[in-house]
Amino acid sequence: MNKRKFLRQLLVTSGFVAAPSLLTAKDSIKGKFVHTVLFWLKKETDLADFVSGTRNFLDQITVIKSYHVGTPAMTPREVVDNSFSVCLVVTFSNKEDQDIYQQHPVHLAYVDARKNAWDKVQIYDSIEYSN
Repeated sequence: MNKRKFLRQLLVTSGFVAAPSLLTAKDSIKGKFVHTVLFWLKKETDLADFVSGTRNFLDQITVIKSYHVGTPAMTPREVVDNSFSVCLVVTFSNKEDQDIYQQHPVHLAYVDARKNAWDKVQIYDSIEYSN
């Protein structure tokens, strides 16, 4: 737990009032480029193995700022799509680092080794808005 979160939790649980900036600060995403990949796995694909293999390959690529590998939260709202099997969110400092990732030998080997594990993949890339 980082220092800010620790202090915030300590103050809240102790009943003390703190400066608003300390209590309302939110962690921001690391990186300005976000690469979101949704996988619809084949029925015979082992979910635990797929997630583990995904984390292992991500740990080998240094241009990645942060990542999240998850499964549907099954939130029962009309606007939520829970049909995918695995969600991968990878962040980068910029588009150039994401371009390096796309051509990285470890990423290419991962896609080649795992491409038969899914029926469908959908990708959404975004970059932090600034005006």
